[in-house]
Amino acid sequence: MNNSIQSRLIFSASVVLFCFLGLAGVVLDAAYQKGAQNALNDRLQIHLYSILGKAEISRTNKLVMPTNLSEPRFSQLSSGLYAYIFDLNGEMVWRSTSSIGKLIEPIKRLKLGQKAYIKNHPGRQESVALHYKATLENEHSQQKTFEFVVIESTSSVDYQIAGFRSVLWQWLGGIGLILIILQFWIIRVSLRPLRHIVDDLESIQTGDAKYLDNDYSHELKEVANTLNKLIDNERTHLKRYRNTLADLAHSLKTPLSVLTGIYEKENLSQDDKKVIENQTLLMRQMVDYQLQKAAAKGHQTLAKPLDVELIVSQIIDSLNKVYADKSLKVIKDIEPNLLFNAEKGDVFELFGNLLDNAFKWANTVVEVSVKKVTNDSSSSIEITIEDDGVGICDDEIENVLKRGIRADESVHGHGIGLAVVNELVSLYKGTLTSGQSRLGGQKWTIVFPKN
Repeated sequence: MNNSIQSRLIFSASVVLFCFLGLAGVVLDAAYQKGAQNALNDRLQIHLYSILGKAEISRTNKLVMPTNLSEPRFSQLSSGLYAYIFDLNGEMVWRSTSSIGKLIEPIKRLKLGQKAYIKNHPGRQESVALHYKATLENEHSQQKTFEFVVIESTSSVDYQIAGFRSVLWQWLGGIGLILIILQFWIIRVSLRPLRHIVDDLESIQTGDAKYLDNDYSHELKEVANTLNKLIDNERTHLKRYRNTLADLAHSLKTPLSVLTGIYEKENLSQDDKKVIENQTLLMRQMVDYQLQKAAAKGHQTLAKPLDVELIVSQIIDSLNKVYADKSLKVIKDIEPNLLFNAEKGDVFELFGNLLDNAFKWANTVVEVSVKKVTNDSSSSIEITIEDDGVGICDDEIENVLKRGIRADESVHGHGIGLAVVNELVSLYKGTLTSGQSRLGGQKWTIVFPKN
């Protein structure tokens, strides 16, 4: 079967329609046959009553029947309508003119007043016979019991049924064809918004459009919005990579020029070697910073929400092993089941850098708080990390958030951790603030809009 949704819907609808119309045709055909059979039985009963009304008993206790009956077909040979009368001994005492040459046997076991319908009576084909046993009485109170038989051919009924069946299936076939065409049109119209989305995606691919329009059905608006978010994320990520490559190329120009100038010297002095070392370290810092910056992905439209408490606990467990000699006390106040839509690597990078700085500078205590803050019209996630170390002076905050600058040059590091944190916070449209902790050291507060 074709993988097209339209083809599948049309095929499924056609199968259902075929089954429904077929079942309806069978039911109507059976109902018409039943009605035609009942009508034939009713006619036989009327003919029987007309014969009973004409039959009489003579003074000699013999059956007397008129020459002509009210139904002309009883007087026509092979008319398809026949009548017989038998006595209790099973002897035929009267028959209609139409039945000449056609013999039947009575049903002797019939009780008085009992009727019996027999289809295809022995000796006859395609007919229905009505047998009835009744007692006649004359004016002299003489009585005699007879078995009356009326037989009618079913050829006319079969012809009617065949005609009805032909018309029925022609009409059902025509109706089915019209309904299939109508369903095909309805399905095409219903799937038109999907084709619009495909056309719009092709326009985005060719550069004729930037985003999907919102002029779709209600069921597809959320799909379009999600695709737009995904397109926006990918474009932002691609733009970030391009800018990062441009920034990296620009940043490496000066160190490379310096190294090129030194390389042209025949003999390198200690100062030259020191310059090479500094420029090499600077280039390494630049490359590390730009790679971490490019790796940040931002909000992931299709990413699974992350459990913040689980990630923070994993980072703290790792840092406790790294800084085991300091025996720090870690106080966690993390709201349970708090989820955040983000790239897992970004979250680890964010908490890892801040907590690593806190563990590095803390004397005895590190405190972590993550909670959801709800306002009148919006909600956000607030992250607070504090320590009881020496802290950072206010006039140095702006510098430490820049690439390659450390508050204390004596401490090992490249000076890019807080810069990466700053980039990540901006990428997730959050805010990063710094202040003095009530513990005496540094306090970092990050607020992310709840997505």
